[in-house]
Amino acid sequence: MSLKAWGGALALLLVAQGCDKLRSLPGLEAAPVVPAPPPPPVSMGPWLLNPLPGQMTVAWTTLEPSVGRVWYGSPEPDRLATEDGQASTDHRVVLPSLPPGTQVRYRIDGGTDTGWFNSAPKQGGEGPIQVLVYGDNRTNNGDHALVARAAAAEHPELVLHTGDMVVNAREEPLWRVWFQEEHDLVAHAPILATVGDHEVTDNGAAYSRFFQHRDRRAYWSVDYGPVHIVVLDSFETSAGATPQRGGISEVQKAWFEEDLRGLPKEAHVWVLVHQGPYAHPEEKREGHGGSEEVRAAILGGHRIHPIEAVFAGHEHFYERGEIDGIRYFVLGGGGSPLEDPDPRASGVQSAARALSYATVQVCGCHTSGRVKDIGGKVIDAFTLADCPTPCSVPGWAASVLAANVVPAAAPGTGQDDSRRKRRRKRRRGSAESGAAAEENPRR
Repeated sequence: MSLKAWGGALALLLVAQGCDKLRSLPGLEAAPVVPAPPPPPVSMGPWLLNPLPGQMTVAWTTLEPSVGRVWYGSPEPDRLATEDGQASTDHRVVLPSLPPGTQVRYRIDGGTDTGWFNSAPKQGGEGPIQVLVYGDNRTNNGDHALVARAAAAEHPELVLHTGDMVVNAREEPLWRVWFQEEHDLVAHAPILATVGDHEVTDNGAAYSRFFQHRDRRAYWSVDYGPVHIVVLDSFETSAGATPQRGGISEVQKAWFEEDLRGLPKEAHVWVLVHQGPYAHPEEKREGHGGSEEVRAAILGGHRIHPIEAVFAGHEHFYERGEIDGIRYFVLGGGGSPLEDPDPRASGVQSAARALSYATVQVCGCHTSGRVKDIGGKVIDAFTLADCPTPCSVPGWAASVLAANVVPAAAPGTGQDDSRRKRRRKRRRGSAESGAAAEENPRR
């Protein structure tokens, strides 16, 4: 090395030592590195929304405002998606560029667990898909928890909720419990929910906050693989609906018919609505049973494109039937205090007073399903669509057939026997009450 080079190196060394001495002088210390504040604790969630081809939305709430972030990927969460907009306590982060029908793992900022879900299948593809349908939880926490736990064990790819999630939508503590009970289900499968009468106790504010598309009304549609799902609002407040009386506007009916016009003939069309076109409770009450307005809308839509099934709730039991060519379900056994259906009513094909849910499997032109109680017993099985072309997935048809076996009822345990027992119990209770009243006329 030349003398000149040695001199330059020595000068640099002296400068570096001088800088270190300068930094030791009072007032010239380097600014400390301040770590970024941790994300605020999670209050509710996460849950999944808007299962569109190539994307999924993750939603959750936090105790303090922040900009939401989600790590996600397959097989490991190695990509980052960040929320648009200002810091907020209500978060929705869109996860883009998802391959179809793939298990994706994700982790939200502030969360402690890594979740997973199956991305939406290819639009118009054969499938197969499994969809879970249930509703009417109504903050009956013990029974609701039992149904949610049993439903989560089915590992569905999509959840349809028939409405009435909490008894009073104004009370946020009820929503905190609801999301806690539903965690194992809605953290792994996107939920499509319709508006129930209990969702309009706050004019739909909580429903909009937690479930509604932020740029849409409460009625809309989505394609999920081979199925076209229409979500109707049978308690449309702009049509004058109240928690005591449903309503559906002419605008919504016109939108529904227009939505069906462009669909291919072979499309599976399902309608999700809270108060359906038909229902047969044993005890008649005002505002219950089928909705005439919804019935008119469904029949009008059915003339444009065949509707494969209508999934509804509102009544706290299970019922399946067919009237006027419309195959309908009442799935209101999600935890609310149970009521008795009338299995002998015209058009009813199956009915049960049971905490229950349905799973529906679709592959190509085949649709079948089953209804289970919380003990895992199959209480009903059905076929909604069939054709000579088999599902291309090996073993799919055989597995569905085996899962849909309904065990024969033991002698003396049928619906008529149970109804007679309940009626005898009510008559006995009425007689005892009458006797008590005679003995204590002032009570």
